[in-house]
Amino acid sequence: MKNTIFNSLKVGFVASILGATIFAGTVNSAGTAGGAQLLIPQGNLNIALSTANGSSVSGLNSIYVNPAGVANLSSMAGMASSGDYLADTQLTNLSFGMPINETTNIAVSLRTMDFGDIIKTTAMSTEGDGTTFSPSFLVANLALGRNISDRVRVGVVGKLVSETIEDVSATAMAADVGVQYKFPNDRLTVGVALKNLGSRLQYEGTGLEQKLTPDGTQPGTKDENFAMTSMDSPLPTSLDIAVGYVLTDGLTVMTSFENFSYQLNTLSFGAKYHKGNVWLAAGTKMNVQTGDKPTTLSETSWEDYTESNWGATLGFGVDLEMDATVVSISYAYRQSVEFFDDFSSVEVSFSF
Repeated sequence: MKNTIFNSLKVGFVASILGATIFAGTVNSAGTAGGAQLLIPQGNLNIALSTANGSSVSGLNSIYVNPAGVANLSSMAGMASSGDYLADTQLTNLSFGMPINETTNIAVSLRTMDFGDIIKTTAMSTEGDGTTFSPSFLVANLALGRNISDRVRVGVVGKLVSETIEDVSATAMAADVGVQYKFPNDRLTVGVALKNLGSRLQYEGTGLEQKLTPDGTQPGTKDENFAMTSMDSPLPTSLDIAVGYVLTDGLTVMTSFENFSYQLNTLSFGAKYHKGNVWLAAGTKMNVQTGDKPTTLSETSWEDYTESNWGATLGFGVDLEMDATVVSISYAYRQSVEFFDDFSSVEVSFSF
């Protein structure tokens, strides 16, 4: 039975690599997908490792990288984090998980983005009309993880994506599926996750209505209400293939290749050191397989299109035992190369 599972995983792993090579994303597809908030890394350990930990991620952090790791929850656990994202946007996450039985775990999470009050401008009031509005973006997740054997985990995440901007809103459903395999030597791990596979995101609402004079009518005809149809956008589907290796006790190195359908593919590297109740992690992520530069673009413009705005990532955490409860406090930092401020996040989690 174990040999059958192992051979199936090898075939699936090779097929995933070939598929990622064939359907490699290029700069031509960048920016054509909706639901960009799904691409924001969540969970301080994930951020610190530049999400290179898809093969070994476990617990509540797995909801955002590879749902197979949810199967590694050994007790009831919760997690909360908050940080300032781009342009003072507040990013908040709440997660909770628990075992259902000996082999299956469940987890839920809610991620919100607070943009603050934005000055409303119009064609007639380009500097603002004296009012403000505040968009509301959220992602709700429901995850299941199951241990198939002592070396194989599988998982799935169902997602509800919601975006509201004044009188218009858009909703989509999506899912992630993942698998993790630990080799017999306990040093090498492999993970594969297909993420954000779902419906299209399309804005609707009274904010898309306008009063216009119908075409071909006589002068003096009264204006009528017309509703504009917004473009429907696919979600940022991706295939993540990750590998991790334990160099020495407490030190693990890892890498991940993420193939996107609608943007540049990425390659991540990370390393984590764990000793006692303290962990340290660092990583980086880069864009790859950009395609050929159009002759109409300058080198400077081409670099702006193809180079990632994000640089190095760092993080650390400490576990504090309080009777039967373990409280963990962590910090993560993500460098912004240019244009925006660096991103940092503080996270508190517990298990008991």
